[in-house]
Amino acid sequence: MRILQIFPGKVWGGAEQFVLDLGLALRDKGHEVEFLVRRSDAVIARLENAVEFSVVGLGGGVFPFGKPDPVLVEAVRNADIVHVHDISHVDAVFRAVDIAGSHAKVILTRHIARASRTLPWRRGSLKRLHRILFVSHLGRRLWQSVNSWMPAEKCMVVHNSIPPYAGAEAEDLRQRYAVRPGVPLILFTGRVRESKGCQVLVEALVRVRDLDWTMIFVGTCKPADFDKELVRIAQRGAVGHRVGFYGFSDNVRALIRQADIGVAPSIVREACPLSPMEFMQAAVPVIATDNGAQPEYITDGETGVLVPPDNVEALAAALRSMITDPRRRQRIGRRGAGYFAENLSYQRFIDEILRAYS
Repeated sequence: MRILQIFPGKVWGGAEQFVLDLGLALRDKGHEVEFLVRRSDAVIARLENAVEFSVVGLGGGVFPFGKPDPVLVEAVRNADIVHVHDISHVDAVFRAVDIAGSHAKVILTRHIARASRTLPWRRGSLKRLHRILFVSHLGRRLWQSVNSWMPAEKCMVVHNSIPPYAGAEAEDLRQRYAVRPGVPLILFTGRVRESKGCQVLVEALVRVRDLDWTMIFVGTCKPADFDKELVRIAQRGAVGHRVGFYGFSDNVRALIRQADIGVAPSIVREACPLSPMEFMQAAVPVIATDNGAQPEYITDGETGVLVPPDNVEALAAALRSMITDPRRRQRIGRRGAGYFAENLSYQRFIDEILRAYS
């Protein structure tokens, strides 16, 4: 098949990595994949040394009028599949399909869990979709609750996944942060920001300061000086010397494999977060919040630990249990890895995507 993958955003995040991984995996399966990207310095910079791509204008305003970008029209002309990852791009894609006389099937993946009511003049385009994919049952349920006009048979759930670990080398975190042997290394990965529960995490760590542990945040701070606020909280709680900030890494999964405990304490509703999956894939026991689709693939106390969002005491209790019980860590990590391999593997994910295309 000739497949177009259209990157959704103007910043590089989980959805953008999802599109890149998916496209490369489809190429490995023998399909011809072309990448299209909006005019975005951040996304273009990330892709320049990774894959070939075309820059297109996708509009996305309130009203579905105007001529589509000629580059987009030419791209869809002989396509079999056009996979869109932002609902605002659907109108422009169908205008391009009509002008090109293309018979491409248009697929939309929604990467968010939100009850967003579709404007009446956009419903016609969405009804033309071959499939609308949701990354979780939660995402599908919320969207359909306010968009009952969409034919249910076109709505399909395909949980997120991550490709197999490539095995690249990584810096030794224990050496860099002088972590003593036997001291549990706790890791957070992703955007270091308030909405991801980073402040709650540091406050919870203060409550377990009587135990031995080292906490490392891996990811870019937003805002850029957010780490200063976290440092203030840590220092005020007398744990500042045990909290470190690694910054951005393009080899996160190699760092994850060095951790004893993973934490994903987001305080916002997550559609199907990848961070907990990365810990599970690596057999690292993960503590995650239960306010999104996390319970769809984490069983509390079995394949991970679930806590309420924005609850310092509950997170502290979960940390204390993990820190003080290495056998429990190993058991949960092992079961999490087993569940991932059986139910969330990338091969299974790709098979589901191809089934949606067909």
